[in-house]
Amino acid sequence: MRLNKFLAEAGVAARRKADGLIESGVVRVNGKIVTELGMKVHPDRDEISVRGTPVYIQSQLYYILLNKPKDCITTTDDDMGRRTVMDLIPAEHHVYPVGRLDRNTTGALLLTNDGDLANKLMHPRFNAPKNYIIEVATKVKPQDLQALRRGIKLEDGMTAPCDAEILNSPQNTIVGLTIHEGRNRQVRRMFETLGYDVRKLDRISYAGLSLTRLKRGAWRYLEESEVRALKNLSRGKS
Repeated sequence: MRLNKFLAEAGVAARRKADGLIESGVVRVNGKIVTELGMKVHPDRDEISVRGTPVYIQSQLYYILLNKPKDCITTTDDDMGRRTVMDLIPAEHHVYPVGRLDRNTTGALLLTNDGDLANKLMHPRFNAPKNYIIEVATKVKPQDLQALRRGIKLEDGMTAPCDAEILNSPQNTIVGLTIHEGRNRQVRRMFETLGYDVRKLDRISYAGLSLTRLKRGAWRYLEESEVRALKNLSRGKS
């Protein structure tokens, strides 16, 4: 099967757009970057990834919500042999994480083999909401709460305005935060930039998916209504 046909049938992109992905050097076959448009692959034997995310052709699509524990890597494999999120879910589903949570961040993580949906949800223009609870070591100052709401200047630019509120007044050490971006370690960096030591960081929901009654380290399949809501979100519908 031609590589662009494989990518189209895996739900990554239409063939013409798949050609663009190949030419841009973001597609790997068996670990090697491929830019040859006419290359042929074997769907059952070759390992194909796009921007580091493995892609598969499967008739059955799976959508899984995991309550990620600490000391667990958000990746499909780890060269150092550390526990990954893939160790917590059925291997035969060939799903992969949508976005990342750093090793010591806990909470809501979506995994799927629906490449089209995953790519859309991770794109900034879809504004997938992410809700966090952050516990810091010292009292959060009112001016810093306002700074979080306006945006924080990080080394990769200003963060977008977000919702932030104190959850444990008068101690003022626990903050509820909602962002719509997905930069690397963004929430942790926002608080560290303001001078706070983050003790706990928990994502309580992702794109409207709640962890209600889902224990740490446990997972569940999404309900059909939840899958429809995600697809509506990816199409820009409310």
